[in-house]
Amino acid sequence: MKLYAIAALAVACSLPATGGSAVPTAKKAPAKSAPFAISPITLAATGLIIPGTIGQGPRTLAFGSPRTKAIAMVSGELGAPIKTGVYPDCGQGHAVGYAKFRSGIELTFVAAKFVGWTLEPGGDKRNLTANGVGIGTTVATLQKLFPDVFIDPGNEEGSGMGPGFTSDTWPNGWLDGDKKTSKVTSMYAGETCIAA
Repeated sequence: MKLYAIAALAVACSLPATGGSAVPTAKKAPAKSAPFAISPITLAATGLIIPGTIGQGPRTLAFGSPRTKAIAMVSGELGAPIKTGVYPDCGQGHAVGYAKFRSGIELTFVAAKFVGWTLEPGGDKRNLTANGVGIGTTVATLQKLFPDVFIDPGNEEGSGMGPGFTSDTWPNGWLDGDKKTSKVTSMYAGETCIAA
């Protein structure tokens, strides 16, 4: 009996003061906010940050993670690798394994551990650092967003690598020149295999 009385009271309280019947009124839909664009993969100096699925936060893929875990996490976002293999000698004195993905991201491995990544030239421009640096970012913007960045003009004789940038706290990369208007062409962090 108490249950019915409480339900009747709730209904009575919802009726308009004029004594009429309860008529549902149209509620104004909340204003839609602009969709939030996230990059498929967030580039970091210590690994990668993979977006979570619905209801799940982003997941960090840190250097030192097992190879199988690294490939599975990135594959979950970008699909299976398009190529895997081994660079027999990258100048570090040991073989470096790799897995290349369609978005231009390459993971590198030593002793079955994830040790580095590269965002190759022509890679997906939506793959960015947490503060928005990626392929196409100008040197002027790079210098604002990476306060400790060093721009290397790449003109040292015999270096053969061209202009680039390094940072102690952010990923490193290559540029199409050393002017303020020059742009990032590729990025990397950790141990990678970059051939001159």
